[in-house]
Amino acid sequence: MIMLDRAKLKAAARFAATDPKDARLSLHGVLVEASPAGVRLVATDGHALLVARAAADSDTDTWTGIVPADAIKAALAWKGHKTLPIILIPGEPECRLTRATGEAVVFVPAPGPFPDYRKVIPKAPDGKPSFYDPDFLVRFKRAAEDLGSDLGLFGLLPGGDGAGLVYLTDDVAGVVMPMRSSALAVADCQWAAA
Repeated sequence: MIMLDRAKLKAAARFAATDPKDARLSLHGVLVEASPAGVRLVATDGHALLVARAAADSDTDTWTGIVPADAIKAALAWKGHKTLPIILIPGEPECRLTRATGEAVVFVPAPGPFPDYRKVIPKAPDGKPSFYDPDFLVRFKRAAEDLGSDLGLFGLLPGGDGAGLVYLTDDVAGVVMPMRSSALAVADCQWAAA
């Protein structure tokens, strides 16, 4: 049994791929890495990524798999008791998402492998200006709201031509890839202060 924080699961699910033409089925869900040492939820569409961690206990099953987005959507639609955790019960070949009030969704984990997300998380973005797709930033705003920020605030350390690092909470971080365009350049804007 693996306890999943509903708010973190909802925030992560915002970053799962949704394009039906995307053949990378492993991106159409949330990666769950669980052990008694902790639980991680990870999702990406290849342009933006969210990683959330949570404490676990000695009863937490050790399991790694991808929960399909449609199973998560069904679990998040359960009425009432929004503070109850969602429980993942691993199985072979089927798993279940359930909660204490009895609802359940049966699913087969999405085929993997999930990309090695640890490789794309920048150690120290250089802070140089970057251009970002506003739609990606809106997803981080919505995730921050899912996690309890009334205003949807998050921190962003740009990485110039590299990935930007997003801070949402002590336990939730993200990565956003910059937009590259030969037509755009970060201009000297000192003229505006003159």
